[in-house]
Amino acid sequence: PPGSCHESSYPRALPHRARSAQVAGSMASTKFWGGGASSSSSSSDSDSSEDEAPAQTAAAAPRRPMARWASESSSEDEAAQKRVVRSKMDKRYSMVQEKIQAMKNHMRIDDFSSITSDYDGLLKMLDKLKNLVEQDGGPPNEFVKAIAKLEDYMNEQMEARQTKGEKLTQSKARDFNTLRAKVRKGNRAFQKEIDHFKEHPSEFESAEEEPQQESDSAPSSSASSSSSSSSGSSDSSDNSDSDSSSDSSSNSDSDSDNESSSSSSSDNTYSTGSAGSGHEEDVEAAREKKMLRWLITDRVAEKKKKKEQARIEAQRLEQERREKSGKKTAGKEKTEGKQERIGRKAEAEPDEYSPEELIKKVTEIAQSRGRRGFDRKAYVDRLGTLLPHAAKQGPRQQLHIYSSMVAADFDNTGGAFAAMRLELWNEALEKVNKMLPLLVDGYKELKDSGMTDEEIAASADPDSSDPTAYPRQQELFISVTEKLDDELYKALQFTQDVYGSEYQEILSNSSKFLVLLKRLLHFFENSHQEMPLGIIALRLMEHIHYKPDILNAAVYEAIQHTMPESEKSSWAWPSNSKDFMAKLGRYVYRTQQVRLQRKALLCQAYHLAVHDYFQEARDLLHLSNLQEKALESDVNMQILYNRVLAQMGLCAFRLGKIQDAHTCLSDICMHSKAREFLAQGLGGKFQDRSPEQERAERMRQLPYHMHINLEVLESAHHICAMLLEVPNLAMQSIDPTNKRIISRVLRRSLEHYDKQVFIGPPETAKEAVVAAAKALQRGDWQSACSAVEDLKLWDHVDMGRPENGKKVKDMIKDKIKTEALRTYLFAYASIYDAFHLDQLVGMFDLPAKTVHSIVSKMMIKEEITAFWDESSKYLLMQHVEPTPLQRLALTLADKGAQAVENNERLVENKTGAYGLKETGRDGKGGGRFDMPDGKGVRRFKGGFDDRKGKGKGRGKTSSAPTRRSGWENARQGLFERNNPRGWGTRAN
Repeated sequence: PPGSCHESSYPRALPHRARSAQVAGSMASTKFWGGGASSSSSSSDSDSSEDEAPAQTAAAAPRRPMARWASESSSEDEAAQKRVVRSKMDKRYSMVQEKIQAMKNHMRIDDFSSITSDYDGLLKMLDKLKNLVEQDGGPPNEFVKAIAKLEDYMNEQMEARQTKGEKLTQSKARDFNTLRAKVRKGNRAFQKEIDHFKEHPSEFESAEEEPQQESDSAPSSSASSSSSSSSGSSDSSDNSDSDSSSDSSSNSDSDSDNESSSSSSSDNTYSTGSAGSGHEEDVEAAREKKMLRWLITDRVAEKKKKKEQARIEAQRLEQERREKSGKKTAGKEKTEGKQERIGRKAEAEPDEYSPEELIKKVTEIAQSRGRRGFDRKAYVDRLGTLLPHAAKQGPRQQLHIYSSMVAADFDNTGGAFAAMRLELWNEALEKVNKMLPLLVDGYKELKDSGMTDEEIAASADPDSSDPTAYPRQQELFISVTEKLDDELYKALQFTQDVYGSEYQEILSNSSKFLVLLKRLLHFFENSHQEMPLGIIALRLMEHIHYKPDILNAAVYEAIQHTMPESEKSSWAWPSNSKDFMAKLGRYVYRTQQVRLQRKALLCQAYHLAVHDYFQEARDLLHLSNLQEKALESDVNMQILYNRVLAQMGLCAFRLGKIQDAHTCLSDICMHSKAREFLAQGLGGKFQDRSPEQERAERMRQLPYHMHINLEVLESAHHICAMLLEVPNLAMQSIDPTNKRIISRVLRRSLEHYDKQVFIGPPETAKEAVVAAAKALQRGDWQSACSAVEDLKLWDHVDMGRPENGKKVKDMIKDKIKTEALRTYLFAYASIYDAFHLDQLVGMFDLPAKTVHSIVSKMMIKEEITAFWDESSKYLLMQHVEPTPLQRLALTLADKGAQAVENNERLVENKTGAYGLKETGRDGKGGGRFDMPDGKGVRRFKGGFDDRKGKGKGRGKTSSAPTRRSGWENARQGLFERNNPRGWGTRAN
């Protein structure tokens, strides 16, 4: 009967699995209904007695683990779920292996961003296993192998980019550089293990396969015996729970005794239970089968299935790879077989070639270019074997073979935005240097045969079938030289890291090319060939025109040390580079090529401006009318003209020609597009450009070492505008007829400065100049000088002579004092009757002679109505009030000018013509200063020394009077009551 079983012996009478099944049935029912007491199959009718309360409490203790097994094993209709109980460290090791596998998959598809995440995750996981790693003596072998292969993978990718010229997108290149830096930094900590792996890779292979074999053998050994079917961490925990729930005194030993006796006791109880009843044996066998299926069998089957699938997939990929490589190998073998046949054929050929046979042989070899499986190295080697035969026949045959070699080097020049690899460029340059002596020898042969230069040039028959003709070879040589120059320029143009070693290496190769150009120039000078001489001279001018003498001299000196003694004298930089550039320019003019002539003129003007020859550079532009010619030329010519204009502005600024400097710089800096005008950067992001336009703009960009400092340009422009506009604003406050605007850029900056609520210290060069302009308006020249004291302009204003920056700064300070004096006189002349010369000298810290000169010039230009007394110590001011008729005449003139301006705007809106703006009443240009709409004709039309340019050039019916009566300097408040800009006040 159910009540006769003792609680202390009942749990020990059944096997562990049978006991779990019975308790699980009770737990399955109570778990659903929420019952708290456990009931077995033999005690379903028991009452709530005090004797059964301990049994209920003891049975309720192992509920969670037993209910877990029962609930999992009882759901036969559910899909099988793999459940493996592992320790925390095992889980983390498996996570490391999964992360390694994910990283391998991402490496196959070149996903650099995901590889970076996987690599960071691996390092973090290994950091969590730090204690275990220290116990094991180092990181896991799988980890070492993975990071070592990742390092090799990065090296392969980098080599492919450098050798094959593969280009990545901007985002991929950024991810690649990030990953490369992290791998380089992260692998340093494991460099010893990585080196050991590279030296002994077999040790890491065996260590990687051993855990897999152990994991495969573990399920089979556990399934071989029924007694160990519940071995593992979960079974041991269940045994310990069941043993602890019994009241037997025999199980009160230590935990180690319980663990050691669990297997033997389970074997004994299993045999006892199986001998007791056949039905229980069948139930136990079925349950054991289910347990094996849940814990072991399905996992092993799934693992084997995955391995089989992976093996099949690997075989398929290997088969595809072999098929592809088989086609390539077949093609390569075919090509090699063909080359072997050609080689055998060559061996069978005679040792000597006639000129026709040699040309035919070279043509036959050259026809292999562009075909599938073409090997450039083998091609060059085959042509190289023909050079000894060509040497016996003369230099022209050798030139023909070298030309075929160089042509193969240029086959891999890349696209429009990919330059030729530096190794190939150097190989081509080496071949071209070998061709130059042959070219000289070929010319001497023709001259020795009695041919004149005209006959040699006339022998160039385009229909001739002789590829070794000297004119053809010379023309091909010049085109190859130009191609080398273009590829070097392109390499400098599209190198992203301009501060890196790659850019410096490319730039150093320009010296090698300079040697070739100089030798070619010397040869064509001696041979008196005008056309090729002009082409080479222009290329040489392009290489040296933008560099100051100190830099060119250093380059020539460095080349001189590498030259033989016979050539060292020709590598001395001339003391007068202006004459040297003029000589090269004359060579270019003789070619009668208009485009080459314009380019040579601009290069020469740029060189003159760099070396402070402003007057000569301006005359060169004026005499050749380069402004209109440049506007008619292509975009590259316009960019070069803009560069000349900017350099001339800086030159005038260094020389103190403020008016001329502002005229040149305002054309470049007025519309804040200096970067685009000088091809030193792409346009704004909000400009609408088609892909073709953006591509063309990228191809026009200049290399970094040729850039003009934009901050220097803008700072010089703002300082010039300040020195001109501030006195002009002060004069306009007392002269209503003067409406000239010199710099709209500075006026907008001053208006913005006045609108600011809080004005802090200047942070940029522009803000510093604006602050100086405001101080100058107040007559505070000390504050103005201190505002421009720390500008970076002074260190970079003169490239060739950095020490001249201090001289330029002192000169600008004197200019500020001068303009402060003029501004003060314009502002306060109407309220003073006289000024003492010593007073002005003390206020503006200028010599008395300078003050006297400035004031006298103002009187001569009728800017002020004043005169000196007999001692020339006092400046006496004249105040003449305008008559009522004169006031009315002034008002009528203003309204008439406004009406004319309105009519012109109406005509412009209807017809779109701008002719009225460009000419005044007298038909002359509108002046050199900024037009109100920013579209005036200004470049050099008014002349650099024209200091009477007054108007906006808008066709006014009247201009400023030629002679003033003196009342123009009267107080503005008398006839403009509401003018808030007047400086003067009514005298008492």
